[in-house]
Amino acid sequence: MSIDTKRSWLVGFALTLLGSCLFAAGASKDWATALEPLEAMPVQDSGFLRCAAAFAEDHLLAIAHTRSWEGRPALEVILRLMADPRAAQQTALLKIEHPDLVRVFHANRISLAAYRDPAAHEKLMALYKSNMSEMARPLNELETSASQLEELERDFAIVPRAREWLSPAALAAGAADAADRDIVARWKELKRTLADDDPAAGRQAAEALGAAVLSAAQAEDIKLPALRMDVLYLQLQPFAKSAFLSVLAALGFGGALLVNRRWLGWAGFAALAAAFLLQVAGLSMRWILSGRAPLSNMYESFTFAVSGLTLVALVFEAVYRTRLAGLGGAALSFIFMVLAHKAPIFDSQIRPLMPALQSSWLTYHVVTIMLSYSAFALSFFVSVVYLAKDAAGGDASRYALARKLPSLGALDVFNYKIIAVGFPLLTLGIVFGAVWAATAWGRPWGFDPKETWSAITWLIYAIYLHTRFLAGWKGRRAALLALLGFACVLFTYLGVNYLLPGLHSYV
Repeated sequence: MSIDTKRSWLVGFALTLLGSCLFAAGASKDWATALEPLEAMPVQDSGFLRCAAAFAEDHLLAIAHTRSWEGRPALEVILRLMADPRAAQQTALLKIEHPDLVRVFHANRISLAAYRDPAAHEKLMALYKSNMSEMARPLNELETSASQLEELERDFAIVPRAREWLSPAALAAGAADAADRDIVARWKELKRTLADDDPAAGRQAAEALGAAVLSAAQAEDIKLPALRMDVLYLQLQPFAKSAFLSVLAALGFGGALLVNRRWLGWAGFAALAAAFLLQVAGLSMRWILSGRAPLSNMYESFTFAVSGLTLVALVFEAVYRTRLAGLGGAALSFIFMVLAHKAPIFDSQIRPLMPALQSSWLTYHVVTIMLSYSAFALSFFVSVVYLAKDAAGGDASRYALARKLPSLGALDVFNYKIIAVGFPLLTLGIVFGAVWAATAWGRPWGFDPKETWSAITWLIYAIYLHTRFLAGWKGRRAALLALLGFACVLFTYLGVNYLLPGLHSYV
């Protein structure tokens, strides 16, 4: 084959591949438009009404650990999986992260068929028996993802009921009334258009299905949440966008520290203020959608704490204009927000309140506790900066970067002022928690692990303030004590949940 022939063949192959990609992208775009009428359709999930777009995203995250698949939005992916059982079986959706499981399947993504294969099952059982303590969790997570994929259509509860909604699959054998039969018929028609890959007909089927579900909900006199806001919340992704703005804010404040340009500091402040507004928007949307304060689980309390950290940094920056408060708040806000969305311990799905949390004291207790944690996080950053500058030679350091930072004395005083804000908030939070415990459990204090570690955390910061006033502890010793206090904060908030479970394990 000549060089020109090879070149022509490669060009032709590239154009064919490009055309296929463009066609696939166009088809996906056509289907995304066709399925728009279903985005705000109500679906009951875990006893809570959400829009269909949120249902799809939550389930795709649970199954494949991603919010989209091959450029297709979650709603299209989930509906296609329900419409095509073969695709649900053969598509390599299930995410594998544990190295031993990767070696079993020779891939980090596998299909449901591969997972359910008897030969693979034998290997997994042998692996489990060889190391039960380590393999139990990853195998349980994989089984949960597989089960969610298998039960996808049965979980698609779009047939309204006063209490527990039903899925069309549950009614396929015999719908109870005309409204039920209409929803089942519309659902079957939508699945047919998806199987035929006909977006134009799919648009009509989607509109008909959405209208049938809403009509049935009205007939059942069911009050629906703000489902359009639910769609907006998904599209806006306020917390993710706030993380991006936090990066810009950190660059602005960092640049202002390095080159001493006032406009960079103001730019950083503006970016951090915009990040805070997005965080407030995200919390407000979740409040409206859930009908309660967004403080009932790890994800919600953590994002609230990040918002509190941003607020504390803005207030200290506005009052003292150190640029360090803004830099610390922005950097930590970005890191913590990424953790909230990437760490597997955080579940962002909106769920109903469990009975023990149905109290107004939840808001008072968690708000004050989380705001105190926000202040202590900023104190942690300042303590790290203090110790780093001290190790680099202090105010007379030979490193230019260290000399550009505030003096050791200023850092020490600044750290004290932050803790002086956080400590009263922590005290109030513990008091509110004791009142709530007396109401919910009949006793104000029961030495639950989280209660005990909250008391230890309070004691550490009390010692910080006591030794500063009475023993003159300042500088390095005070900074180390502040670091110890924040380590207790992290263990109280995260470690206790997984190492010392108790009555507070749901928070």
